[in-house]
Amino acid sequence: MKRKLAILGALLATHLAFGQGTFVYDQQSSDVNHFDGDDSVPIPFWGAPPVQSFTPSLSGIGFIEVWGMDIPTFTALAVNLRESSPDGAILGTTHTVTIPRGTNYSGPLSFLFPGQISLVPGQVYYMEPFMVKPAGYGTSCHINAFYYNYAGGRYIDRDNDNTKSLDLWFREGIVVPEPGTMALVLLGASCFIWRRRRQ
Repeated sequence: MKRKLAILGALLATHLAFGQGTFVYDQQSSDVNHFDGDDSVPIPFWGAPPVQSFTPSLSGIGFIEVWGMDIPTFTALAVNLRESSPDGAILGTTHTVTIPRGTNYSGPLSFLFPGQISLVPGQVYYMEPFMVKPAGYGTSCHINAFYYNYAGGRYIDRDNDNTKSLDLWFREGIVVPEPGTMALVLLGASCFIWRRRRQ
């Protein structure tokens, strides 16, 4: 009986660890309903990538989203999180996102950190989208930036600090795990075995 409970507990823990989560947004320059797709800034493969500063109100971060603009198939991207300055220490790097085979992609790109990173609410941090691998002969791709008037930070071009009061289209926040159907089944089975054991 103890062995059955241990196995069910291990299965439940494994499923919860790999279950889907819900994005809880903390800071954003805009949302999908207020997206202006006319302007963009390049992410060069060679040279300094663009940076967006932001001021979180939560004590952690689990993901960052930016808006890709006509990014070629197979381009691979990730985002660094920096502290103190645009060239400050890297606190974490997201998993790489690779644009799948097909037509060039335009739309939100979600970058997940391997685990939640602790932040100090009210302190300024810097997100740095960069190219891990360009597609074909491309040496840059583009993400959206516009006059979103985000009050907690600004877009920074480190090669030419002519920002024109732009902000990257971005959203950031934490990921709250959700138990899936299998997790609920395993939990119910565990309770059933526990109840039978007490009888």
